[in-house]
Amino acid sequence: MRTAVQGNSEKLTWLGEESLCAARLPTLKRHGVFQMLSIERQNLISDMVVKHGMVKVADLTKLFSVSEMTIRRDLDILEKKGVLKKVYGGAVAERSTVEEMQDIPIQVRREDRVAEKRAIAAMAVEFIQPNDVIFLDAGTTTLEIARLIRHRSDLVVITNSLPAATELAGSSVSLLLVGGQVRGTSHSVVGAKANAFLSDLVAGTLFLAASGLSVEQGIMNSNLDESEIKRSMMGHCEKVVLVSDTSKFEHQSFHVFARWSEIDAFITDSGLPAAAREELEGHGIQVLVAE
Repeated sequence: MRTAVQGNSEKLTWLGEESLCAARLPTLKRHGVFQMLSIERQNLISDMVVKHGMVKVADLTKLFSVSEMTIRRDLDILEKKGVLKKVYGGAVAERSTVEEMQDIPIQVRREDRVAEKRAIAAMAVEFIQPNDVIFLDAGTTTLEIARLIRHRSDLVVITNSLPAATELAGSSVSLLLVGGQVRGTSHSVVGAKANAFLSDLVAGTLFLAASGLSVEQGIMNSNLDESEIKRSMMGHCEKVVLVSDTSKFEHQSFHVFARWSEIDAFITDSGLPAAAREELEGHGIQVLVAE
């Protein structure tokens, strides 16, 4: 089936997809309308989601001048092909084995396993004591923790996460934002200045994030600068609470920045296998499953 895209080739160039279907544009152009096969539209959507990490149904319907039903049907087809994963209002890039070794943009990670992250965060806040000082590591699960503690006027929160700081700015907590170099993909603050900022600070609890987990090897991250600041926070707190959903066991990164023996508590979801839980508890870790 053919659909029409109103406009001209600049519309495709804006998306950085000028090479896609470029050979066909001269023959497809009819009075300012490009007649496009459904497979061509799906190829465009596929390249867009890989390039940008996510797409929205509303944007695609406007771009291609088709109905929401047509776009959702395209997304169904691409999901079956393993290109993307449908989420509310659109789709995000499906993680491949290669992508697991790289940074996945925070905009994509925010849309993944939201219910699990919120349940983990709700359990994590139970570790926070009155008048506590806490470290919030950069991550999407720790961002959910930030959203739950906005009302806590008795807390001091130290974070290297720009999204968490934005969430807490103007709230009841006393907020300290680590200074340093900002990473574009994770919106975290890292580098020598960031580590120096932490050098004379002490917190009661660190809520730690990770990009990969291995029962045998430990806790992993895909960026050395982020690993370094995680180590700095670990060295300046009394308790380390790892907050991570079980999908991280499927996504192992290249750098192990901590061993399980350095973790006091691990809060995760119900997808944790019984054998893995038993082994982790054998390391003396308090393992908690958020339902």
